[in-house]
Amino acid sequence: MKKALILAGGGSRGAFQIGVYKYLTERNWIPDIICGTSVGAINAAGIGSGLDVHALVRLWTSYNRRKIYRLNLIPFLSYFLSGRALKPLLDTRLMQSMVSDHIDFDHLKHNRTKVVISTVNVLTSRPCFFDNSQIRLEHIMASGAMPVLFPWQYIDGVPHWDGGTMANIPLQPALDFGADEIIIAYLSPIGHTSQAFPKNVRTALEIVFEQFLAASYNSTLMTRGYEDRPLPPPQLKYTNRESHKGHPNIITLAPGKMLGFKSLLNFSVSQAKRLIDEGYKTASTHLKPFI
Repeated sequence: MKKALILAGGGSRGAFQIGVYKYLTERNWIPDIICGTSVGAINAAGIGSGLDVHALVRLWTSYNRRKIYRLNLIPFLSYFLSGRALKPLLDTRLMQSMVSDHIDFDHLKHNRTKVVISTVNVLTSRPCFFDNSQIRLEHIMASGAMPVLFPWQYIDGVPHWDGGTMANIPLQPALDFGADEIIIAYLSPIGHTSQAFPKNVRTALEIVFEQFLAASYNSTLMTRGYEDRPLPPPQLKYTNRESHKGHPNIITLAPGKMLGFKSLLNFSVSQAKRLIDEGYKTASTHLKPFI
């Protein structure tokens, strides 16, 4: 059986994925392929480069916002108002240094676990996928380059930015790989569990934004005739693994409630610890019937 771990994009919410991964390692659930987008690409590359759970937790609880990015508000507004050029709002050279310091690209390249990350070609607006034989620093930074907020990255002379704009939940590489069991660490409950009707404009905009991020994933499921298998109550054993013969078992784990726009760039130690804990508890609660 081929196993796949999918790490979705979602900015600083990515700490949730470390909690999920912690539980998976405790259960000795080892993926044959890890697919990541945006912050999920950073986590995927970290895992693929040999960082263990303790190192990943330490990173997420050591790097606060001031060690990740700096605000370029005045230059951004100057170029925005004049229309002279497109300049990003945030300077991410600190993040680039962090990735460079902690990702062992040689280990990543030769890892037997396949690692695939996504970007979007700015000129063609097409999603692009790169595996460990290709991934360099610029690929990881491009995958997490939120348009307008973060600087785009050049890959072989072509500008790329956040893969989340076209493939926030990069399921396709896992399907092409022939994965039989797929666990998705998603960073929003939208599209996973029903939500209350929005009570105000802000909540409505947050829901629309999250729907946009989940759109390509749901389109892939519908096109293939697959389904994101609903989770059984935690106390029940899941025994119907062959009910969709020939289709992979797809299990999604996500936060239990909306996290809001602020959570996307909130690289605080307190949020990281809370989401790591939630990811672990969510995985341990819902995966016991499966693994």
